[in-house]
Amino acid sequence: MSFEENSLLDQNGKLTKDSIQKLKDNADMLECQCPSKLIEIIELINNYEAYTDDCILKYPNDKTTHEWLKYSAININKLLSSTLLQLARLEGFLTDNNTIKKRR
Repeated sequence: MSFEENSLLDQNGKLTKDSIQKLKDNADMLECQCPSKLIEIIELINNYEAYTDDCILKYPNDKTTHEWLKYSAININKLLSSTLLQLARLEGFLTDNNTIKKRR
């Protein structure tokens, strides 16, 4: 299986919607809510990215500002996506090749 077929990240380094759902389905493997909270933040950032796309179209005079906000959100999303994956690895429910381990 190639990396692309097994990747939880898209080509931009952000978690895919499917990956978010898989991680959400397994986030309760930990007693603490840290994975769930990170997922919530990532979903909010995804919504914000879509919102800034609308702002870019609606407010052409502020296009530069909204593009900057969007790219800042993308960078935050990438950071949190990699943080969540590393947390999943550290907690033992994600393998080094990005597959979720079966529950015991």
